Amino acid sequence: MAGQSRVYIVFVGPGYDTARLHVNRSIMGPDGVRIPRNFVSNDDVLAQLQAALPSVEFVRRDLDTRPEGYTRLLAEIAQLKDTIDGLIMVGGATHTMQGIGPGGQQPLVMTGLPTIYVDNLFKLQPMPYKAMKEHGKVVLAELDREAIMPPEKTQAMFDDLVQKVRIIDALRRLREATILFIKAPETNIDGVDFKVLPPRYNEAIVGRIQECFGINFVFEDVEDLIEAFHGVTDDEARPIADTWISEAVSVQEGIEGEIVNSARLYLAIERIRERAGVDPAAVMVNGEYRAIEEGITTTSSLAMTEYQKRGIIGCYQSYTGTTLAQLLAWYMVGRMSFVHDDVVDIANNITHHMHCGTPINNLWGEGNLPYKLRDYTTGKWHEDLGRRDGAVPAELAFPVGVPVTIWKVFPLQKKITLYTGTSVDGAAIYREWEDIICRNKLPVQVEDAERIIWHHSVLEYGCHRTATFGDLRDTIKHLATFIGFEVEEWDR
Repeated sequence: MAGQSRVYIVFVGPGYDTARLHVNRSIMGPDGVRIPRNFVSNDDVLAQLQAALPSVEFVRRDLDTRPEGYTRLLAEIAQLKDTIDGLIMVGGATHTMQGIGPGGQQPLVMTGLPTIYVDNLFKLQPMPYKAMKEHGKVVLAELDREAIMPPEKTQAMFDDLVQKVRIIDALRRLREATILFIKAPETNIDGVDFKVLPPRYNEAIVGRIQECFGINFVFEDVEDLIEAFHGVTDDEARPIADTWISEAVSVQEGIEGEIVNSARLYLAIERIRERAGVDPAAVMVNGEYRAIEEGITTTSSLAMTEYQKRGIIGCYQSYTGTTLAQLLAWYMVGRMSFVHDDVVDIANNITHHMHCGTPINNLWGEGNLPYKLRDYTTGKWHEDLGRRDGAVPAELAFPVGVPVTIWKVFPLQKKITLYTGTSVDGAAIYREWEDIICRNKLPVQVEDAERIIWHHSVLEYGCHRTATFGDLRDTIKHLATFIGFEVEEWDR
């Protein structure tokens, strides 16, 4: 079905230990066989998953555990593998099949598909866990189907399974995604991020992203964007600019013209998008420095904030590793992310994440975060006007006391880097906080900032990363298992 992930869910047995079912914890079922008193059946598990994940088509199979049953199901999966996004195996046992290597101990978890193996609480577990970890794309989940745990724990176990299926769904959505990338043909895609790149980098990075994630790229020339910008009038742009102004909690005096220019740039990007005929998952723009040479003093920060409000990843300064992290966070957990440069303060165990462009929606909690509009901190200063030229970014006060994950995806190395911390109030620690460096600043308290800074190397890791609110460490590690990437934890 178009627009849905397709996940096989294989039930191995009824979901409880029939040989060890105590009479005090059971009742007689309608067929004369004892069942647990409070029991979530296979039908119930499937119904709950379907209700929680309407974007997923679950294909149910009840395993015939005889050798011929395994053979039939394995043949079906092999034949249809290109149409299956993942597999859930609920319950199981070791099943030896000759001649197929480690997977012979339980071939259903060694198909090469992203696989979730689900243990039923207090059913014996004769599964080949070690081989699964070493040779499969397998993560674990567990269900309390006999109401052994407190209700909140039982629910948390089910929610954990749902989140792992969401990762499979996110990978399917990436395979259907298109990125609109506006750049000068001669420039390196990630040149500003890594500074020095090998020959034919553009071909290599695009090819690897398509190989690993299936994402389609549509490239447009930044010269066409400049032409489109000059073709947008102030009158056309003013309604958008007025909306941005009316929704802001404050607006610096004298910058209305720059806000209109930001709206003109947004409409220029829209004209490029419409001409290309794409409905992108992300919009990336490089070449803003070339645009400045043409007298365009604004950058795309407010334009990208507007795209993010539409559920499209908007990339102010566009880099592949941060864009992939943004897309994955949006699809896996429904959160927008903040792309940034960073500075590490080892004296206070704080990592600082700073940029001018930011989303205002779906960062944390409900609704949009309040923002103000001020001039661009690196724009040209005008003494007579008392302000700078520039982008007029939406400026936020980020939530305080919230877990944060700092991460980035490296397709060529098949690696993801990450560390976690807790957001803090920069104004309580540093003087003149509002006017230090970039307009948007996210300070994150970490356990050992010095451990983190020793990983910094612009030639290897670039100088930009992605901040997503929430502790995504386990989710990212499960993602890496499904796609065969290594995870490098900078704080461990």
